[in-house]
Parts: sequence; C-alpha cells; structure tokens
Amino acid sequence: MANSLLEDARMTRAVSSIVARSERQPDTEVLRETYVETGVMPQVANFGHQILYGRRGTGKTHVLQVLAAEMEERDDVFSIYIDIRLLGSAHMFTDPTQPLAPRCIALYKDFLSLLQSRLLDIATAPDRDGSGLQEVDELARFITEKTADVTRRDVKSTSVTDSGSNAGAHAGVNATGPNISVTLGAKSNDSQTNEVAFTEALRETIVYSEVYQLLDAALGAMGVDNLLLLIDEWTSIPTDLQPFIAEFLKRSVLPSRRVTVKIGSLEYRSRFNLPQDEGGNVVGFELGPDITANLDLDDYYVYERNPERVEDIFAALLYRHVASGIEAQALEEHGVRDATGFRARVFTERATFVELVRSGEGVVRDFLGIFGAAYFKATGSGRKKIDLHSVEEAARDWYETDKSASLSHAQHAALQRIIRDVIGERQTKMFMLSREHSDHPMIHSLFDLRLLHLIERGYSDKENPGLRYNIYALDYGTYVDLKRTNVEPEGVLIDVAESAEDDSGRLVPLADKRSIRRVILQPTIFDDL
Repeated sequence: MANSLLEDARMTRAVSSIVARSERQPDTEVLRETYVETGVMPQVANFGHQILYGRRGTGKTHVLQVLAAEMEERDDVFSIYIDIRLLGSAHMFTDPTQPLAPRCIALYKDFLSLLQSRLLDIATAPDRDGSGLQEVDELARFITEKTADVTRRDVKSTSVTDSGSNAGAHAGVNATGPNISVTLGAKSNDSQTNEVAFTEALRETIVYSEVYQLLDAALGAMGVDNLLLLIDEWTSIPTDLQPFIAEFLKRSVLPSRRVTVKIGSLEYRSRFNLPQDEGGNVVGFELGPDITANLDLDDYYVYERNPERVEDIFAALLYRHVASGIEAQALEEHGVRDATGFRARVFTERATFVELVRSGEGVVRDFLGIFGAAYFKATGSGRKKIDLHSVEEAARDWYETDKSASLSHAQHAALQRIIRDVIGERQTKMFMLSREHSDHPMIHSLFDLRLLHLIERGYSDKENPGLRYNIYALDYGTYVDLKRTNVEPEGVLIDVAESAEDDSGRLVPLADKRSIRRVILQPTIFDDL
C-alpha cells in the first residue's frame, strides 16, 4: 500500500476522472451521489414554474438532473430534460439578418419536436402499455405536416388575350381558392395564351391553442398527470429571441395543469420579457405571476457570507466526487471514512483547504479544476500532501488559462483598470458599486466570466444611509497573479468581529467592510472602451 493517499494510483485515477460538467455524466446515480445539499433542492422540488439562476459552473445542470431523479421517485411524476443548445440551425438560429418571426418560429418548432421525441420515449418505455402513442403521433404531425401545408402552395395562372378586343379570360388559384373572370367584347382572330406556374410561400405561424390541446391530450392519454419540463442553457437562445420563446411557452405550455416548467439560466444574459409601450401586456414571462425567479446558486457558495458552512459544503462535495471514482476499500486503507478524514489525508492543514475553497470563488467547476491542478502539482513535486504553494500555483494557472485568456481586448482593458484602481491604489480586492450602475454591461460581462464576484447585494453604508451598493470582489486569481509584485491587496469581506484573526497562513488575507467603505468604483473608467 502507498504511504500517502496522493501516492496511491487509485486515488490519482479518481482525481483524473472527476467529471466537472454534469451533462457529461451519463449515470444519474453518480450525479445523486456527488450532489451536496445547500438548501436549494427543497425550494425547487415542487410543482411551481421557476427559474434557477447561477453562473456557469455553479451546478445548475446538476441540480436539475438530481431534481428530475428525486421527483420521478413519486409514482405520478415524469420528467423531460431539454438542453437548448441542441436546438436550431446555424443559418436560421444565429443569423441576425434573418427576419425575427421566422427565426422564432423555427426555433420553437425545434423545441416542440424535441419535446415530442421525449414524450415518445416515455410512451414506448418497456414498463408502459403504449397508451398515448396515437396522440403523441398527432402532435408530431401538427409540428411538421400542418405547418408545411401553409408554408408552400403551388399556383398555376393561365391568361388568354385577343388583340383588338376586350375579350379575355383569367383562371388561377390563390389563398382563397380558385377564381375565374371573363369579359365580353368584340371578337378578333389574333389570340395569345400565357401560362405561368410558380410556388407561393406564406409565413409560418404557431397556433397556441392547438399546441396546448394536442400536448394536453397526449399527456392525458399517456396517463401523465405531472410532467416536469426542465429547460437548461436558456441563454443559448439569442437575446433578441428570448422574450418571444418565453411568450410561446407562456401561451402554449404553461396553461397546462399537467406541466411544470423549470429553467436554468444566467441572470445577466437572460431576457425573459419585452415590456410594451404605454403599459401594455409584456411579451414573454411576467416574473412573479407567470414564473418565479428568486433562486440564485451563487448565493449559496459565497465563502465570506458563511465561511464554516461553505467550507463544509465544499469538503463534502470534493469527497463525494473523489469517492464516486475510487473503491471504498482504497479509502479505508488510508483511514478515510468521511469528508473530514479525506481533508486531513490530502491537505497539509485545514488552512490549505480553506484557501482552495476561496480560490474557487463559489464556482464549483473552478473549485474542482483548481483542486485537480493542485493535486498534480503536489504529486509532480513529490509531496505527500497538497500544500499552500500548490494551491497558489494552481490558482494562478487556472486564472491565466481558463479565465483571463478568454477576455476580449475591451474586457481585458476594463479588468486591468479595475485592478489598477482597486488593488493598485486602494490596496484591496473588493469594491462597492452603486446599485444604479449594477447593470453596466462591462460589469455584467466580467461577472459572467467569473472575474468579478458578487459578495453582497444592497449594502447600506451608515455614513450614506440613503444609498445602496453591491459589493464585488476581484477574482482570487488577480491577487495571486500580482502577489510577487509590490501591489498586494488586503483581501475579502468578513464580519468586523473576525477582522482581528491571524492571516499569516492565508495566501489572500481577509479584511472587513470598513476597509472598503470608501472604495466606490465609478463606471466612467469604462467610457472610452
């Protein structure tokens, strides 16, 4: 047996095989085994329409997949998972020069086709008697054949003219049916016949009531009283189409008492509605009345809000991911029986693991990625456990290769200005931003790219009680990237009572709210970008 867990080849294989993206894990049981409850599942395990927010890598897909498995344990619940990235074609879906209506309808038809295909899978499952197959087939015909009938029509037009007279005849077919017109006049012996054949193209449309009726009839015939429709990667829909797809869903799917819709999305890239002038009805979802949007996974992983709770969550998460890929006997040989024992065998001290948690900045995928990199840096250096240096080097590499490398020129320039203004001049990695500027596109883009992190919403400074701020932190990697220079930030938000804690073992020291009270970022620094 290897002397340390890091030297055990079985452990190395387990770490190497950690699947950081839930959609790449085909085994639902593994997803359930690796899921760690944060308080989200009890809030989504219901029959209410909901939107689940969270940045990329926070675990939205994992939650939806586990939710499906949990709910399907009930006798009367079936689930369908739809990844929006599978819909559309390169020409019609993404080309903004194409008319809006055809793009929306083509995308929604793709959605309905995928939904019908999943219903067919349910109807033909080995444990079912085939009930509802006819109704599911009728839904398929509606999606394809009926829309085809109204989009193309062959037309033949024939005209006969006599020169020198008023006589003439015209026959043809148009949208209202065949028509013939005849006029009488003086006769002439000279005549000419013209015949033209062409195809008339009409605009496609979706009749909401028919979609609703056919879908509800299919579910009723199948004996499905509760269908959980899980729609993931919503922001893969182009922004200009999103309100209209939401409107189609609102009118044709949400009215069914048999269907519950759950949507996974990125908050700042979502556009669920399009308000109308003069107070008219909005196009798309009305957030609240139609579908709730009060859950954000980012809120459950912010270390600074509840350090001990978040540390325990990530310890359990890491242990379960590794344990799912290694034999239980291998862990028992090293005296590992739970997350606490695993942490003690893998990291030099608790502070090392805490730094790993903080380096992930609340993003599960980043946390697992940095752990994997730190593990192989430690083993490559012959260390028996992961130490602070390995975490620091892994965090720096992850920042440089997985985050900052994908920035556009303008985003890179904006990030450097924030670093210079906040870290360079204010000696901290945190800053406040007035709520009225929180929708700035550059702030949104850096937040979505996991380079800025929202620590607290609606913070009120006692010196300015009438103003509200959001508190942001620059990514952990921006600090370790600058750590060897003479510019070192003071740290991240914790309670004032904790500010006296000894920071000697931390790569990124902690600070309290008082240290950033006057660090207010002005978005004017982005004006010339």
